[in-house]
Amino acid sequence: MDFCKQYPSGLTLVAKQTDCYTVSLGVYVDVGCVREDKTNNGYSHFIEHLVFKGTKKRTCLQISEEIEDIGANINAYTAKDCTCFYTKSVSDDLEKCLDVLSDMYFNATIPQDELEREKGVVIEEIKMCKDTPDEVSQDLISEALFYGQTLGQTILGSKNNIKKADRESILAFKKQHYIPSSTVVAVCGKFDIDALDKLVENYFEQYCSVGVPVADEEPAVEYQSKFLHTFKEIEQTHLQLAWGGYSLKSEQRCANNMLASILGGGSSSRLNQVIREQNGLAYSVYAYPSYYTKGGTFEVYVGLSPENTAKTCKLLSEQISEIADKGVTQRELERARVQAINSLYMNAESNLTLMRLYGRSMLKLREVFDVEQDVARYKAVTVEDVNSVARHIFSQKYSSAYVGRKTDDYAEVSKLKF
Repeated sequence: MDFCKQYPSGLTLVAKQTDCYTVSLGVYVDVGCVREDKTNNGYSHFIEHLVFKGTKKRTCLQISEEIEDIGANINAYTAKDCTCFYTKSVSDDLEKCLDVLSDMYFNATIPQDELEREKGVVIEEIKMCKDTPDEVSQDLISEALFYGQTLGQTILGSKNNIKKADRESILAFKKQHYIPSSTVVAVCGKFDIDALDKLVENYFEQYCSVGVPVADEEPAVEYQSKFLHTFKEIEQTHLQLAWGGYSLKSEQRCANNMLASILGGGSSSRLNQVIREQNGLAYSVYAYPSYYTKGGTFEVYVGLSPENTAKTCKLLSEQISEIADKGVTQRELERARVQAINSLYMNAESNLTLMRLYGRSMLKLREVFDVEQDVARYKAVTVEDVNSVARHIFSQKYSSAYVGRKTDDYAEVSKLKF
């Protein structure tokens, strides 16, 4: 059973009852690098770390101990367009989890000594990502496609921004974005709906201020055609392509997902068969979409040896041109449809995954996620729907990225013809 309620403050609760022993709880906040500028890029992620550092009634250690004393898990993540704090516990301990997450959300003290100490942790995380070539490639392609825009910024931000961050600026940023209208409490698993409603009233709504201004809309996006590269003395070369895609609200979202699956999803996909199986040029090759409120992306990634760059680029050009010009087959469509639908059903068996689907859908779309509705949408997709999406995406100019050793043909990925 689904349950959704918006409280007077603007806070929203969305919940899904499932037949299991456990419950997953998430607190979603509508903030990420899409709402940051050059001076505070990285603050959303930094705050995600800092709220774990203690509250008015719990130390950092007590937060961990209280959750681990009940055998539960607590964690958080920051994406480009949202931040989520979440727990998973047995159903009897849902109130304790709500108590802890509420305390972190409202009462994080962010003391100066903890802030300074955590700067070192986040800077090490930034360094770790800089040493991970595929993550560097992902950051580069995002910057290229959304060049000069907030979506093109990294989630972690720059070391300089973290180093200069002070308690006053961090608290001001948190106060601006951690507001009721930008917050969704998502719960999936075993719980009583009436009891949950009262718990959310007690631990969240009573502390929310009514009349807090609603956050501004996310900025519009404009797709760019840029080539960005980073030279690193590493064994592999990492190539990435990106086109402007579709937004979260687009009716073409399911067809777009199926196109990505056919082109570079599983081992039977075109890119996997041609580049990996038939030519042995790469271990990892795939295509995938990303969706945001104001737009989206369609991306292709390949990791390969530097000497295979030119040949791989030629095959990429041929395969993408073929799918754009000739389209997909009915057999490919049916395989992608089955994969998409069965993936939905498999995800529905995990209340943690369901919580994330429900939370993000409510936060970004103001809609209750519906597995069967998505299944129906996939069942309705036709070959022409997928082919129309392919023609639209691949008729645009694209952005590209290269990470690896400097070679004579490093820029080949920016010269492909489709």
